[in-house]
Amino acid sequence: MGMKKEPDYEFVDMHCHILPEVDDGSESMEMTLAMLRIARENHIGAMIVTPHHKGGHHNVPPEETARLIGEIQRAGQAAEIEVPALYPGNEVLYDSSVVDALRAGRIQTMGGSDYVLVEFRPWEEYRYLREGLRALLYEGYRPILAHCERYECLVKDAALAEGLHRNGVSLQVNAGSVIPKLFDPAAGFVRRLLEEEIVDFIGTDAHKDRGRTPEMLPAWRYLVRKYDPEYVREICRENAGRIVGE
Repeated sequence: MGMKKEPDYEFVDMHCHILPEVDDGSESMEMTLAMLRIARENHIGAMIVTPHHKGGHHNVPPEETARLIGEIQRAGQAAEIEVPALYPGNEVLYDSSVVDALRAGRIQTMGGSDYVLVEFRPWEEYRYLREGLRALLYEGYRPILAHCERYECLVKDAALAEGLHRNGVSLQVNAGSVIPKLFDPAAGFVRRLLEEEIVDFIGTDAHKDRGRTPEMLPAWRYLVRKYDPEYVREICRENAGRIVGE
């Protein structure tokens, strides 16, 4: 019996930049709608929108995110596109001001939960990652380390990522990083995390309607051939679905 090529459930994409004209993601409402078409073709039924939040930058405030979600839903209806369920969030570049900004409501948690999607610069030392994530945990937040395969210190020593996970940090891998590429230094790192079942979320990190698109199906097809299908369902749907009640 051959492996089925389509899932019998819809994915939840918990990391995407589909809000138009707010960061380096979608450049227009037209691009957003094109991205949503791709998302639906890829069995994505819900998305947490995660515009970048960076200290010292003009960041999209929560009320603007809510307004844009409404605009996207109306534009999708007018264009006869089935828009996935959309929930607010942020992708937060960590610095020492993040905890205060979270407390003040300037940074959005994931779908109003206590989960926070946090990123660091790829070259940061492990100690800085660990202390930043620990600060969030100490304040009662549940950090999700965005695209964990990008951090040089973790790729060089996967045991460090395992330690973060043991201490309460969730790990997110981009869908585009799941299928190994020739000469990709992160390929072995991602494989090890998947084999140990310590990846918690697969997200698209989609930015455009070409190149970095909201595609989940190719990653899912690869994953279900290699790993326990129930675990694949957890990381492609259930874990993120529990955050937003999907």
